[in-house]
Amino acid sequence: MSEISNENLTELEKRYRTTVLIILAQIFVVLFLISAAFFWTFRIETNLSEQDYLTLWVGVLFIALGGFILRRMFFNWERLKNISLLKGISGVLRTLQRNSIILSVFALLVGIIGFLISIFTGNDFDLLRAGSVALVVFLINFPRKKVWKTIIENLGKV
Repeated sequence: MSEISNENLTELEKRYRTTVLIILAQIFVVLFLISAAFFWTFRIETNLSEQDYLTLWVGVLFIALGGFILRRMFFNWERLKNISLLKGISGVLRTLQRNSIILSVFALLVGIIGFLISIFTGNDFDLLRAGSVALVVFLINFPRKKVWKTIIENLGKV
């Protein structure tokens, strides 16, 4: 197994730490929205129909599924290998960081849309459903340091 140079390991640690802090902040926002809907329930009167709410729920579904599909595309080995050849290990780490943040924004969007649905309908459980979907998307797309290390080690052999 190939070793990672100290310079690359330091950059990996720094970028991973920054990425995790950003994603944890986004998770905190979703948890805050969930708790806000339960403790400060209010309803904004709108003239939206049930069809409009259904459209928002379909949007939540597509955003969540899009996050899973993009994860498969972002972490495609050939794509990462090409980035490594063009930009080096630093470019790969920058790409891993950017991709992880983009995927977590998908989960944050699900939480925000759920909050809006909850406000429009006055139903707390709408946000609970959307919030749980958002947390699942966060959980599946959360960056794992071991995976990042393995990617860098394997790209060092290329």
